[in-house]
Amino acid sequence: MMRAALSMAAALLVVAQASSAATTSAAAQPRIEQRQPTAEERDSFDDYFREKTAAEAHGAQPVLPLFAPAFDIERQRGKPWQVIARVDSAPRHSAVDLCRQIRSSFIYDAGAPKGRRWTESAQPPEWYVWLAKPATACTAARYTVLMDKTLPPADVVALLRQHRELLLRARLLFAGNSQCARQRALTFRLSALEPAAPTPGAPVMFGLVFSSDRDTVARVAVRKSRGEYTAWNVSCG
Repeated sequence: MMRAALSMAAALLVVAQASSAATTSAAAQPRIEQRQPTAEERDSFDDYFREKTAAEAHGAQPVLPLFAPAFDIERQRGKPWQVIARVDSAPRHSAVDLCRQIRSSFIYDAGAPKGRRWTESAQPPEWYVWLAKPATACTAARYTVLMDKTLPPADVVALLRQHRELLLRARLLFAGNSQCARQRALTFRLSALEPAAPTPGAPVMFGLVFSSDRDTVARVAVRKSRGEYTAWNVSCG
């Protein structure tokens, strides 16, 4: 009886220590704060982007974006705000069956002289793509996929058309991967297309990145052979 009581007390102590450690770890995590752009940040970006677009037009009529810029503004408590503006280009055909939109990012420096507070981000512009409708001009789409712009358009079109079937086949591979087994039944959405490292006997490989409804990510390596695409292996995070 005494031994059982001591075992129970020890177990409760372990739980209490684990709970305390978790609380301490959560408290140690820096708090992320977010806010909306100020009038000065928004107006100064409008002026900067208007001048930039006019300069790049070289006297022609500048093509302005269809949508207002989106701002990502956050900081860790006690640190300066990081202000980023993102602008999407007008949708255009990247290939006959493919529409694309390019997203550029710009960084704000509150300490710079007025008129020079915005600069382009060192991060390259991101390409977002979706399948085009036959004989129809590209318009903004609700669901788009981030694409590595080095991928051949013909392969991108084929992968977009076949990604559901490739994911279905890849679910058979999930069971053999300890990282992916628990995610086998989750709902996934294709979020990115990227190159993948070649494997022996498979010189052309692509990576399909799927995001789940549980905030997890699964990558499916796809092998191309004689125009056919096969789910080759998977990794999850």
